[in-house]
Amino acid sequence: MVISVVVGSRSAPKLEAAKQGFARLTAIGVEVIGVEAESGVAAQPIGMEETRLGALNRLKAARASAKGSAADFCMAFEGGIEEDQGRYVCFAVVCIQSRDDDYVSEVRSATHSIPPGIETMLKEGIELGVATDRFFADRVEQGYGKHTGGTIGALTFGVVDRVEFYAQPAALCLVPFLNADAYGISKNPLFRAPGG
Repeated sequence: MVISVVVGSRSAPKLEAAKQGFARLTAIGVEVIGVEAESGVAAQPIGMEETRLGALNRLKAARASAKGSAADFCMAFEGGIEEDQGRYVCFAVVCIQSRDDDYVSEVRSATHSIPPGIETMLKEGIELGVATDRFFADRVEQGYGKHTGGTIGALTFGVVDRVEFYAQPAALCLVPFLNADAYGISKNPLFRAPGG
């Protein structure tokens, strides 16, 4: 038996992050599939509310898809930026919903700062991934660009990449399902705690 998870994205790092998030908190296998899902927000969401809305829209679209309606869980990720004490920071919102319950678990990731040169491009309307690739063009050749390690990968030279940045909040988003009785939500019979 495996848990089926449909992610509202075809992004390889997001699919891998979903897989790792579930693997950290479940004792059985996980099958992760990505589907196209529009965010309904700007390509570069700014602020918590727009980023949250993008994640929830992707989650809803994933659940409405043929694969999503049959999956045990649907999941969505949305990366955003916001101003914090006069500087831009990057973060993500992750949402998960079980097929058996209307409850939506939502988690915000940790944040990291953005260099002033990238901030300038963001203020000109350039999306974060594109701005990162331009600013760190030499690092893109090393594999730390938008489609691989993301901004955090470029900033840390791959020590922390997009997968790791998304995998921790993905795991934290599963806390209510791991503790369904405590949260008053439907228990998924496939969802088992590690060692349980």
